[in-house]
Amino acid sequence: MSSPTLTTIQTQITLYANSIVVILGDIGNIFIIIIFLRQHQNTCSMYLISAAIFNTLYLTFNRLVQIYPFYYRDETIRAFFLCKIRSYLPTVIGQIAKTMVVFACIDRYLITSAHANFRAFSTPKRAKYFILFSIIFWTLFSSHIAIMSTITNGQCSTSGTYSTIFSIFVIIFIGSAPPITMGICVYLTYRNMKRIHGRIQPVINTISDGNSNIRQRDRDLLIIVVNEVFLYVLTASLYPLILVETMITTYTMSNKSALHLQIETFILNIAYLLLFVNSGVPFYIYLFLSKSFRRDFKQLFIYIYGKLKTQTQVVTLRRITRILEKNTGV
Repeated sequence: MSSPTLTTIQTQITLYANSIVVILGDIGNIFIIIIFLRQHQNTCSMYLISAAIFNTLYLTFNRLVQIYPFYYRDETIRAFFLCKIRSYLPTVIGQIAKTMVVFACIDRYLITSAHANFRAFSTPKRAKYFILFSIIFWTLFSSHIAIMSTITNGQCSTSGTYSTIFSIFVIIFIGSAPPITMGICVYLTYRNMKRIHGRIQPVINTISDGNSNIRQRDRDLLIIVVNEVFLYVLTASLYPLILVETMITTYTMSNKSALHLQIETFILNIAYLLLFVNSGVPFYIYLFLSKSFRRDFKQLFIYIYGKLKTQTQVVTLRRITRILEKNTGV
């Protein structure tokens, strides 16, 4: 026996909650990209810009798939291709975005290290190589999803032994490895900061007095990254947990009831929503926690307002000039 209440809630989540998260998330990620691009480019900001770009792609692609569902009952080549892309692309894009946050955590550890060689390793040039490596790695490493995803009984899914393999993949590379790596880096960074009494020295020239503002930005970036770790743990943990439950009950229960399956599907949809939140909420976390980010956000609006005001004045002046020329000609 199924529950109509769960079905109603699930429908409302798909229609409204996901849409709100995607709209606000895309707007926020665009602001992150613009604000960090206007600043001095250090490695951490490059990673956060990349994360914002891929978070935007992740949110937009997944929402488009939800809005325009495709029916696979015809089992044509086109249907098989769309099935594989639908399963493959979100995983690749999402993992690249998560890896950027992991790299940002590692960068904060390197930049607070007492070893000059570690600090020197944090450079924009190396960051570009790591970003490119991450894109290539996840594109190839996740290719098994595109290969093994198929159409079963008119639905795009994984089946058989590969369902277990995919669950293990998610548990390790989404639920375990990223938060463990982030947690270790945050702890090591905290230990470094205690050793140097909370002063973060950036890799670039630290002799001039003007670098105090840059050091403040580094501290703010550290706060941002630490809270991204907590956000990741809170929002990305449910997805691998429900996959673990599904995998265990598949092997231990001969026949799942309709209500059990519906509850699993409902929790899985909540997990998807939390993954959306993970990709959509960073801007609002930055805005709430970072004083320098709030200042940069305010300056961006002042800059945009100044541009619009200047453009309006220029247009008005041109209109007045044309009117005067017309009257003079008469």
